Amino acid sequence: MSDKRLLGLFIVLFLCVFLPPIASKPFAQQDSPLVIRDVITQTTYLWLSPVVHVATILLLIALYLHGKKIGRIADAYFAVLFLFFALGQNIAVTANYGLAVVTGNLAIILVVGLFWIWEVYKPQNEYVFHRLPLWRYWVIPFAFLAFWFPLNADGSPNFSPLLLLTSDFGVMICPTSPVVITLLTLIYPRVNKRLLSVTSFVNLLIGMFNVMALFVMSGYTLYVLMLHIPLILTSMYGLLISIIVKEKL
Repeated sequence: MSDKRLLGLFIVLFLCVFLPPIASKPFAQQDSPLVIRDVITQTTYLWLSPVVHVATILLLIALYLHGKKIGRIADAYFAVLFLFFALGQNIAVTANYGLAVVTGNLAIILVVGLFWIWEVYKPQNEYVFHRLPLWRYWVIPFAFLAFWFPLNADGSPNFSPLLLLTSDFGVMICPTSPVVITLLTLIYPRVNKRLLSVTSFVNLLIGMFNVMALFVMSGYTLYVLMLHIPLILTSMYGLLISIIVKEKL
């Protein structure tokens, strides 16, 4: 994909964010944030969380030890996660609006999933971890915070170590993407650069939406927004890494 086509895709993805949600029950346009909130709160598959946490930890260890051999497995794993986020996190049967779809989120996250599927078909990511300049590891604490995601269901802090196995990581896109993007930045430049750019751009859009949600979505707390800082920062870094990091490997 040429730079012009990638820019065109970014423009289309940006416009998709403004697609209104749809629902089987009519609702006023100004209630769109309420529809989105109801869908997102209905689609928390927390019962899957411990499985995904453990699977991710095992995958990261395996990548560190045998990255060249299991790179395609990792790509497939992340493809499944993003497809799950697109379909599972943005479609729900709600009490107030019936069957509802967050159309914009579904569309842009689905594109990310399709890019990961293409990576499985024609892999470019080389999961080989070389020694990097110390400053490039700045993303790891943010990835850890996203993995932990110390949050109660009501939006209040919860710093229980148990959340290292039971948080929203792996079942919601916002705490999961910083870990994926961090991994890709640590193997840069031996990475699928288009994949990294699209994944980062879409998640930056989602991060910006969360900033706006603080002002338009009831129940959205400042602490919840603070927990999305890893999403915003790692996405910006992943999008700009080709400018920030000189390719020496």
